[in-house]
Amino acid sequence: MYLKMLVSLALGFALVSGELAWADTAAPPSSSDTADSLTEIIVTAEKRAENLQTVPIAITAISGDALQTSGVRTTAELGLVTPGLTVITAAGFVLPHIRGVGTTAYGPGLENSVATYLDGVYFTSGLASLISLNNVSQIEVLKGPQGTLFGRNATGGLIQITTKDPQFTFAGQADIGYGNYQTSVGDLYLTGPVSSTLAADLAVRASTQQQGYGRNIFNGESVYKTDRDIALRSKWKWAPSDSTTAVLSVDYEETAGSSNSTFTAFPGATNLFELLGVVPPLPALGHYDINADFQPYDTFKGGGASVRLLQDVGFAQLQSITAYRHSQYSIGFDADGTSEPIETIPLVHQLDTQYSEELNLSSNAGGRVQWVTGLFYLHAKAQYDPSEVLLGGPLQIPLPGGLPPIDQIDIQGKQTTDAYAAYVQATIGLTSSDHLTLGGRYSQERRGLTGSEPAFLVGGIPIGSLIPQVDASVTSKRPTYRLSLDHQFNDDIMAYASFNTGFKSGGFNVGVPSDPAYKPEVLKAYELGLKTRFLDNRIRFNTAAFYYDYKDIQVGHFVLGQLGYYNGAAAKLYGLDSDIEALVAPGLSLTAGVSLIHDYFSDFPNAVTYTPVPVFGPGGPTLLTSASATDHNLPITPSETFNVGIDYRHQVATGVGNLDVTYAHNGGYAFAPDNILRQSAFNTVNASLAWSTANDGLTISLWGKNLTNNFVANVVLTAAPGSLAAYLPPRTYGILIGTKF
Repeated sequence: MYLKMLVSLALGFALVSGELAWADTAAPPSSSDTADSLTEIIVTAEKRAENLQTVPIAITAISGDALQTSGVRTTAELGLVTPGLTVITAAGFVLPHIRGVGTTAYGPGLENSVATYLDGVYFTSGLASLISLNNVSQIEVLKGPQGTLFGRNATGGLIQITTKDPQFTFAGQADIGYGNYQTSVGDLYLTGPVSSTLAADLAVRASTQQQGYGRNIFNGESVYKTDRDIALRSKWKWAPSDSTTAVLSVDYEETAGSSNSTFTAFPGATNLFELLGVVPPLPALGHYDINADFQPYDTFKGGGASVRLLQDVGFAQLQSITAYRHSQYSIGFDADGTSEPIETIPLVHQLDTQYSEELNLSSNAGGRVQWVTGLFYLHAKAQYDPSEVLLGGPLQIPLPGGLPPIDQIDIQGKQTTDAYAAYVQATIGLTSSDHLTLGGRYSQERRGLTGSEPAFLVGGIPIGSLIPQVDASVTSKRPTYRLSLDHQFNDDIMAYASFNTGFKSGGFNVGVPSDPAYKPEVLKAYELGLKTRFLDNRIRFNTAAFYYDYKDIQVGHFVLGQLGYYNGAAAKLYGLDSDIEALVAPGLSLTAGVSLIHDYFSDFPNAVTYTPVPVFGPGGPTLLTSASATDHNLPITPSETFNVGIDYRHQVATGVGNLDVTYAHNGGYAFAPDNILRQSAFNTVNASLAWSTANDGLTISLWGKNLTNNFVANVVLTAAPGSLAAYLPPRTYGILIGTKF
């Protein structure tokens, strides 16, 4: 591992050195062909606008234009262009992992260890975090715990999405496209003045996929299909004076189909019920086909509103962000993976509501001491209303006295959250080149749970709850800290060392209300970083090495088709990630990134383990046991990832041609602490070829994703009868025609 890290550093510096050598002999690019230097990237990682190269935090920042050309359309695809970030989606929930820190459990109140923010608003629900990126200005991925300024559930880092602000000049963009699988898509963005002090914008995206990637051979219906995906966002910016700004943001998204609810048997696995003769042998299926007696479906409706107030109070800037969000989600699928009604989840109906308020005060730029302080409050409610489980065949439980067996269990539960925090951080200029950053945050969270499991006998006869009515609460309190020292060698080279702590509160499993409360998880992070730019800012190379001490890790487990958390004991992670951006030649730019991670549970004696029955192998029938996972890898933690993007622009006829190719490699990962079921290493290639007239009045683009047509498991649901899996999309391609005005 250490050798890999050294090789990565050497390759990075060699690349920089090679570019320097090339630059001494190559002619500079013509300003008519391309820019003379890389665009300065401004980030808000410390809640104030700063140059990326002066912030002592490992950050990958990606512009909206770069996301579009690389084929990244949702938050689920961000891992393609961000070293150290792996994103999986499970049953509609987005589950990001940064440097091995993330979650595999999902459900009401089960929040990610990587926080997602949209225009400064924290999203509690992983469902709402699956965002269509149709009017994005920039995305910042902050790596490592952000325990001071962001704090809440940012143990692994955070994804900060900033959408475009309305402009006081009229402008717009429109696109329409068509792709394979009968996919149609349209985008519209408009902005302009309403009055001399008020500007507004509107972003609309709509798409439909009429042909699924596979079919359910039981009934001939399509699966892995998106019937509709509609997203709307609007901002209203009021600027009555130079010292006062107010921004109202509203958004709404609606999806429906079977893309998030389609699961099939793990490849090559034999189902227990097939072995017992309860179901006929599974027929040969295509990669995306299923054989299920219940047709999968999923629907999502959600949105919210926020008001951001900015006021110059003379000695500082005062900001208030008030937000409200609500969503509802329904999903149903066949949980046994066969054509017989043995175990079915016909309805999981989840409701999420949140209200948040953040108030912060930050110093004006230019002083020797730069500081920010603030208060944060969040109230959230998440519930199953209900989550239904239907049992049939061998899973029906016979009752004494000649009573019919149980055939339905409804899980009713609600988890509430009240979170409070106060934070302060200051960066002190020790000298003109040295800066010390000190920060602290105190967080207190109260989680409450109410829940029951009413059951019904065959014929719909109610028998009451299988467990006593649950009414419990737990409170988590903890301070988190940040300490960083950076040195600016010159205008182009900065190094830093930092120590950060992260905290994620404990809570309850709404899907398994009888489970005891899980404990908070805590992470201590040590990091050394280097940020550089060369050749008049035509090359930017940033790298960071880290070491994590991770304790009381919240780990997901399955119970009767439901997901919940329990605590793993401890883990160690260390590694390195680097990224480079360079203007290689006139019209030709390069981006690349690499992440190397060594990770292991240092102490985990009682991990939930699905031990395969030896004669049937991984993915087939298993025995549910408790076994040691010490020295095992953490879930969803590839040992290496890297990506390369090439963008080439050249004059073609009366316009400009643009070729963009993005290549990403993932070294593979385990899906659970037992490390039994794994996704092997895989590669992804996206590309686009476009031609635009002057001023982008007309753009015609051909695009393709997953051009090598890799078959990649996105998530695995481990179960005793046999494991189920869901997969990333196959090769997709199409044409897009657009205009800017």
